[in-house]
Amino acid sequence: MLTPPTQRIVATAMVAAFGLCPAAAAGAAAAVKPPFPLAVYVGDPNGSDSNAEAQFVADYRNFTLSMHARATELVTYIDYTQSVDMWPSMSSWSAWSTRKSTVGSKLVPLLGLPLSSTAAGSPTPDAQFQAFANGSYDAQVTQVIAAWGQQGFRHLVVRIGWEMNLTGPNYAGGDAQTQADWVAAFQHVSTLVRSTAATQTPRMRVEIVWNPAAVNWSYAPATTALYPGDDYVDIIGVDVYGDMYPYADAQPATYWDWDTGQQDATVPQFIADPVNRAHYWTYPAALYPADLDASAGHAQSFLSILDFALQHHKTFAVPECGAGNSNAGTDVTDDATFPQWLSAQLAAGIQAGLSVGFVGIWDSNAGGNYAFSYAADGKPTEAAAWRQYFGRPAQ
Repeated sequence: MLTPPTQRIVATAMVAAFGLCPAAAAGAAAAVKPPFPLAVYVGDPNGSDSNAEAQFVADYRNFTLSMHARATELVTYIDYTQSVDMWPSMSSWSAWSTRKSTVGSKLVPLLGLPLSSTAAGSPTPDAQFQAFANGSYDAQVTQVIAAWGQQGFRHLVVRIGWEMNLTGPNYAGGDAQTQADWVAAFQHVSTLVRSTAATQTPRMRVEIVWNPAAVNWSYAPATTALYPGDDYVDIIGVDVYGDMYPYADAQPATYWDWDTGQQDATVPQFIADPVNRAHYWTYPAALYPADLDASAGHAQSFLSILDFALQHHKTFAVPECGAGNSNAGTDVTDDATFPQWLSAQLAAGIQAGLSVGFVGIWDSNAGGNYAFSYAADGKPTEAAAWRQYFGRPAQ
């Protein structure tokens, strides 16, 4: 939960950004347009397939045209469905493809490095955490990092075990032992990544990202318990998407409308109002009238991680973010509110002393319908909002 000073700043930014106080809106306009460095995911470079590479280049250039700004980092990740023994060869191919690409070669790789594999025959996640911690996978980790250095990349940003608070390949579990094993694995891998980067010729600059996700129903205290310590982390990042899963006020379920002061009967009715969406992303477990956490701690929020970065005096980043997905009852497809809200929160954080390293925008339908920059994506207002708040607005 945010400390009171930061909470007040964020609340002020919300009021200004979303028209809750028209008199303050004009003065806040400049504050919600900071020039953040951009990362992007539009797919992957492919040095083995000229058609696939041409599509990657076209998608990146289309993102650039839509945003009126260039990304400086390229989101990439190791496929955790492959065994750990396969990760070095996968990384060699990925690094080679990225260096060969006319676009990828100019970007800083933002690499997702898992701490477990879901391949058939793999040990349990906790057994893999222990293996990473005791050095059993040192050769594989060393080769992964060296692959990028050997292709001439001098700067690498590494998200170790990203989104570890979500059920999935990096999930650190809810029990103390599994969480302790995950933390030990992170600490060991962080140290190894740094030492490997230092041995590259010339030396490679590497930054380590601790990277949970902001999602309702995730247990916030368990997330911060996974922090490995300041010595092992350079950047605190959080992935955040526009999907919404609000808590119901009563049974049968109704949802307090923070705009009208009435009850909404369904989630689609609730999320149709941008004021409700902004309020939900800020306080995902809030119930009327004043309880900002109706979940007994199961409401990991974007702002709680932002505040965590402030407390630890770390650079903050958003390695992944995306707005409307599929309009399947948990989101709004063409959603300009999400980019505006996100920009307002970052601007408020900066006012509180936050340093923002980069924002990674997911302009792809991998994992959901998040692509927005082509006209055929059908998200004209969302595309305009991304450009206004994270690119260079049209004059």
